[in-house]
Amino acid sequence: MLVAAAVVTAACSRNGSAPAAPTLAPDLGRRLVAERGMVTSAHPLASDAGLEILRRGGNAIDAAVATAFAVGVVEPEMSGVGGGGAMLIWRQQERRADLVDFYPAQPVASFRRVRATSADSAAPLRVVGVPGNVAGLLEAHERFGRLPRDVVMAPAIRIAEQGFPLYQVLAEMVQRDSARLTRDAVARAIYWPSGVALGVGERVRNPQLAATLRRVAAEGRKGFYEGETARQLVARMNAGGHPVTLEDLAAYAPTWRRPMCASYRGRAVLSAPPPQGGMQLLQSLKLLEPFDLPMLGLPTRSAEAFDVFVSAMRGGQQMGRLNDDPRWVAIPVRGVVSSGYAERWRGTVGTKRATDSLPSPDPIPFDGEVPAECRPWEPFGGPRSVVSDAAQPNDAGGETTHISVVDAAGNAVAATVTNSSVFGSGVAVAGFFLNDSGIRFFRADDLDRPGMPAWRTRQSTIAPTIVLDRGQVRLVVGSPGGGRIPLAMMQTMAYVLDYKLDPLEALRMSRIYPQRVGRRVELEGAFDPAALERVRAMGYLPTAQSFGYARLYLIARDGKRWIGAADPRHDGQVRGY
Repeated sequence: MLVAAAVVTAACSRNGSAPAAPTLAPDLGRRLVAERGMVTSAHPLASDAGLEILRRGGNAIDAAVATAFAVGVVEPEMSGVGGGGAMLIWRQQERRADLVDFYPAQPVASFRRVRATSADSAAPLRVVGVPGNVAGLLEAHERFGRLPRDVVMAPAIRIAEQGFPLYQVLAEMVQRDSARLTRDAVARAIYWPSGVALGVGERVRNPQLAATLRRVAAEGRKGFYEGETARQLVARMNAGGHPVTLEDLAAYAPTWRRPMCASYRGRAVLSAPPPQGGMQLLQSLKLLEPFDLPMLGLPTRSAEAFDVFVSAMRGGQQMGRLNDDPRWVAIPVRGVVSSGYAERWRGTVGTKRATDSLPSPDPIPFDGEVPAECRPWEPFGGPRSVVSDAAQPNDAGGETTHISVVDAAGNAVAATVTNSSVFGSGVAVAGFFLNDSGIRFFRADDLDRPGMPAWRTRQSTIAPTIVLDRGQVRLVVGSPGGGRIPLAMMQTMAYVLDYKLDPLEALRMSRIYPQRVGRRVELEGAFDPAALERVRAMGYLPTAQSFGYARLYLIARDGKRWIGAADPRHDGQVRGY
C-alpha cells in the first residue's frame, strides 16, 4: 500500500457494479485516484483530451496519441508536430512491449549534396531534423489503436481552432524568446496578433495549426509528409539553408525497437534504448539496487543515502556517454544494465568518499546477460562492440514534455515528445515550430563514412519507462528536463518503489543533480543542514539551485486502483475515471 498524501478519498463502491469516483486532490488536480483509466500530462486540456478518448471507448494508445497531439497545441514551446520523440507501449492481453522511436532525423544524402561548412553554423535551420511526431503517433495508432483517426485527433483540432488561455509558463517563455520569435511571421501572428504581445489569460488561437491537423486527420501521414504542409515545410527549411527535399520528407519512417529491460528488485523495468536515454536510467537503478534504501533513510536527510544516490547517478552518467544512434554506433546495451556489470561497480558506489571521476569497467563481457525478469519481453540487444565516447551534458533544459496513460484493460503508454530546445529552432511553418534536433553534420566526418545508413538521429536523454511486476504494470513514468531526465526519474522511481511514497509526495521530494566529472552537486529544494555538513565532509561540493526543469508525470498501481500524479513544478494535471 502506498503512503497516502493528504487528500480526500471518495468512498469505494460497495456493490461492485461501478468503480469508485475519481478523487482530485486540492492541489490543482495534481493527484488522482481512479480504477479504470488515467492520463497525466503537462497541461489540463491535454489530459482532458486523453480522458475524452478513454471515455469514448479508446484504449491507452488512442488516448496517448490524442494527448500528444493536444499537448503540442497547448505546449508548443516543448513539443508539436514539428518535433519528435518516443513512445513505449505495453499491451496487457498480448503481454507485449513495443517502442516506436520517432525522433527527428537527418537524411544523409541531402547533406552530401550540399556540403556543410563551419560558416553554416550561422544558419539555425540546418540543424532541423525531419519531424517525426506525426509519423510516429500515426503509426502507433494504426497498429494498436481502436478508434478512428479523426476521432482521436478531434480534441487537438478543436483546441487549436477555439484557442486556450495563455498560461504563465508559456507567457514567460514567449517573452523570454521574444527577440527570436518576433522575427518569424507565423509566431508573430500567434502571439502578437494585433502587434502587441498577448497577456496571461488572453486566448491563444492557431488556425494554421488547426488546418495542418485537419489535413493529417483526413489524409494520414500523407497530409503532413506530402502535399501542402510538406511543400511549406521544405520551402521554409530550404530558405534557411537546409538541403531537405520533398522526397526526404516522404521517405521518413519511425523505427520500431525492442525496449531495453533491466531487473530491479524482482521487477522488470522497460525503457527507451539508444539513441534515447534509458540506458543511463537503468544503469543508475542497477547501481542503487544492492542498498537497503529505507534503512539508510531519505537522501534529503541522510548523508549516507545522499552518497549512494549521487554515486549511482554518476555511474549512470558515465555509461550514458556511450549513447548514440545504434544504426551507426555499436553499443553493449545488455552488458551496461546487467547485474554482473553492476557488481563490477560495487566498489565505487556508496563509499562515503567523493571523487572527481569514476572508473569505467568494460561492459562487453557482460553483454550476453538477460535477467529472468526480462526474458519474456525480448529486450533490446545492442551489438557487442563500442566505437563511441560521446559526452552527454547534464544541462537543465526542459524543452520536452511527457505523457503517461493507462486503461481499464491494463494497457499502458509512456510517451516523451520534444522540440529539443524551447520553441525548437524558433522558426514556425503552417502553425507549428520546427525542432532543432538534427545532427550538426558540419562538426563531424559522418558524411564521408562509407556504407552507413541513410538517416541519422542524435542521442537524447528522453526515457519513457514502464515497470512491470509479475507481468502487470506497476509504474508508468517519464520526464522532460534535458540531461536531468534520467537523474530525476531514478530518484522519483526509488521514492515510489523503495520508500513507498505516494506518487505526488515522491514528485514533491527535493532533488539531487550531480555532474559526471567533478564533485559539485546541485540541490533543488530543502535538505537537512546537518546531513549536508556530513556530505561536505565526504568531499562533495553541494550547491544550491532554485529551480530544476525536470518534471515527471507518473501513474502507479496500488492494488486495484491507479494513482496518478503531475509534477507540482509545472501546470500539468491528471485525469481519470
